[in-house]
Amino acid sequence: MELSHKQIESLKEMLAQPRLRIVILSHTNPDGDAVGSSLAWAEVLRARGHEVTCVVPNKYPYFLDWMPGIEEVVVFKTDTEGRAVKAIAEADVLFCLDFNAVSRLEILSETIQGNTTARRVLIDHHLQPDEGFDIVFSHPESSSTCFLVYCLVEA
Repeated sequence: MELSHKQIESLKEMLAQPRLRIVILSHTNPDGDAVGSSLAWAEVLRARGHEVTCVVPNKYPYFLDWMPGIEEVVVFKTDTEGRAVKAIAEADVLFCLDFNAVSRLEILSETIQGNTTARRVLIDHHLQPDEGFDIVFSHPESSSTCFLVYCLVEA
């Protein structure tokens, strides 16, 4: 599997901007790949000085509670403080991990559509990604989105 050099350069150029407000999103009924890739990517971006919020539409399985950083994940469905809505509205970049279409966010879709200025980046291993992303890393031949995140970190 080879990542697009052009897409990698676009990503590096975007992330070279100081202190971006970034939201990392994963699909409804998030699994280990969705949560693990999101948390790992969040750590990479924070280490580069960006402000990062991970948002999932609904609760992840309890057996993922051991993952470092899991306590920082905002669950949209139970977010009574409005942290998810605020982070998404103010985001400079929306990273979409482990899903190929915004519709996979279900209850969160409308909130995402409300931010028309944020750059959208897809990192995913599912077939047939939707259009509407500024940067796309879509590799169905990859075993997981976690592996794609690893490849991006190494690029």
